[in-house]
Amino acid sequence: MHWKIIALAFGWRLARDNDEEDLFVVYHPGRREHFSGEGAWRQAALRSIRAPRTDRDKGPRP
Repeated sequence: MHWKIIALAFGWRLARDNDEEDLFVVYHPGRREHFSGEGAWRQAALRSIRAPRTDRDKGPRP
């Protein structure tokens, strides 16, 4: 899959660390989350695709 394209469509951006050339961080300007490492684009895309959890997902209330 092209995780980078999907994540970019949802507004995720790439930032590079000035001290370490190999380190990059995928972040979203509207969220506090960020991901780094090999699967960062994949994690960002999956985070955006997943629907928020609702009360119906939790089952009946006691």
